[in-house]
Amino acid sequence: MEEDTYTTGQAARILKVTDRGVRKMIDRGELEAQQDERGRHLIPQRAVHAMLEDRRAMSPGEAAAERPESVEEARDLRERVEALQRELGRLEGRLELTERTESTMREERERLERLLEEERAERRRLQEELDTEHSKGFWRRLFGG
Repeated sequence: MEEDTYTTGQAARILKVTDRGVRKMIDRGELEAQQDERGRHLIPQRAVHAMLEDRRAMSPGEAAAERPESVEEARDLRERVEALQRELGRLEGRLELTERTESTMREERERLERLLEEERAERRRLQEELDTEHSKGFWRRLFGG
């Protein structure tokens, strides 16, 4: 009769460690496991639960000493957090530059729209002046009458 087993991922969730931590325990002989035909570790449920009970019985200091990967994991996590904080700083800087650029471009567009409106008004004025002059007869235009 076959015994019920966990995968390394399932055992990791139960023991509150990483998959890598479970594999290290197996390699060190701390956790019983067998490999299936595909090379995956199968860990007897009784072994996982026994380890869980042993951990619960230990003091926090003893439990930490039993899990050297936790120090390594903490260092890895700290490095990841620091890298993410640096990336966040870079992204915030880029966002600030983008906002400044957008503001400058908006101001420039408004300035150009004002100039365009002034040019249109000047064009209308000149067109009206031309139309007024054109409506006068040839001789009146020629002699300023």
